[in-house]
Amino acid sequence: MKPDTREIINEELWRSVVWLAIGLFGWSLILTSTDVLAATALTALGLPLLTAAVLAAVMVGIRLATGFELKAKTEGSQLLWLIVGSVLGGFVVLYDVLLNGRDPLIVLGYAVAVGLGVLIWRVARRQQSTA
Repeated sequence: MKPDTREIINEELWRSVVWLAIGLFGWSLILTSTDVLAATALTALGLPLLTAAVLAAVMVGIRLATGFELKAKTEGSQLLWLIVGSVLGGFVVLYDVLLNGRDPLIVLGYAVAVGLGVLIWRVARRQQSTA
C-alpha cells in the first residue's frame, strides 16, 4: 500500500529538522570562515531555512516518485545515505571554493559526480530487482 501524500509531507517536514541542523552547521561554518558572504541575519537564518525547505521538497518529490520510505534499514536507505552524503559533501566543496579559493568549476564537477552516483545507484538497483 502506497503511503498517503499527506503522510509523506508530514514525515518529511519532521525530517527537515535534521536538514535545518545540517544547514545551520554548514552555513555557519562557511559564514564565519569567509568574507565572500556577509554574516547577516538574512544569511545566517535564511540560508539554512532555504536549504532545509529545498531538501524537504526534494525528499517529498523523491518519495512520491519512487514510493520509497527513505528510512534506515529499508529498501530506500541507500538512496537516503547518498542524499545525506551529497549534501554534506556539497558544504565541503562550497567551503573549499569560498575559503581556499579553488576553481568554482569544482562545484560543477561535484554536481556531475553526484549525478553519476545516482545513476550508478539506479543501475545497481535495477540489476538487483531483475536478478
